[in-house]
Amino acid sequence: MNEYKYHYFFTSFDLENFDLEDFKYNFVNITSFRLVDIGDVAVKEILKDIEYHNRRILNRKESTYKSRKTVSIETEAALMFDAVYVFAIGLQSIYPLLQLSNLTCDDELPWNGGLSLINYINAVEWKGLTGPIQFKEGQRIQFKLDLIKLKQHSIVKVGEWTPQNHLNITEPSLFFDAGSMNVTLVVITILETPYVMMHYGKNYTGNERFYGFCVDILENISHEVGFDYILDLVPDRKYGAKDPETGQWNGMVAQLMKYADLAVGSMTITYARESVIDFTKPFMNLGISILFKV
Repeated sequence: MNEYKYHYFFTSFDLENFDLEDFKYNFVNITSFRLVDIGDVAVKEILKDIEYHNRRILNRKESTYKSRKTVSIETEAALMFDAVYVFAIGLQSIYPLLQLSNLTCDDELPWNGGLSLINYINAVEWKGLTGPIQFKEGQRIQFKLDLIKLKQHSIVKVGEWTPQNHLNITEPSLFFDAGSMNVTLVVITILETPYVMMHYGKNYTGNERFYGFCVDILENISHEVGFDYILDLVPDRKYGAKDPETGQWNGMVAQLMKYADLAVGSMTITYARESVIDFTKPFMNLGISILFKV
């Protein structure tokens, strides 16, 4: 399950903190969102200061940190950092107006400056580790989430999400990897006019021998998704049925179960077939109807 056929969406904002070395080279699709852009210049400066203070507090040597390729921070810690900073800015703004008095547990005397402090915090506009910070009615606005995807060399940004514009794919070519996987699929088919037909002339070889509605669909999908294919007829010229005695399948169903990647044609979706192979959405619906007098 570590190849191009699988796509994993991580709900964690800390994908860049994971060791993904074992997943880089099989083209497995790994996608996630991040709140902290460690490539931002301002974020790098803050992280550098944090790292410097860590060395001082923990009395660690410089050589201990040189082995780390990049300085990073978990999203929860980044949010805590920004929250404390915003609280400090709000507190600093109200500081001249603070009137502190001695408190006692015997009298119920609340502090009346809480509402003012909340208003000052809501008025804070600052760029922190998690991006621009701004509030409206106590809710954070103007933030964004980066959509990131694992590539062979590193994790790259392929889009972003904002509360206003929602998802925007900025690098669709990086996201879909069209044609870069160099995959050749084995596709089997069966002759049925007008879905799959065959040229019998000597000048036609390989995939050129076949034409028809299903062949056209296969050709368009291969260009859009990015794969090559080898198209051939099923040896026994059957769609696929299960032998009630042996339990073995024949036709295109058997070929799919053994070695083929795809089957293309006018194949009817049945319960028995669907229990051993997967079907796409049908391109045509047929049914038996009963007519009666109104």
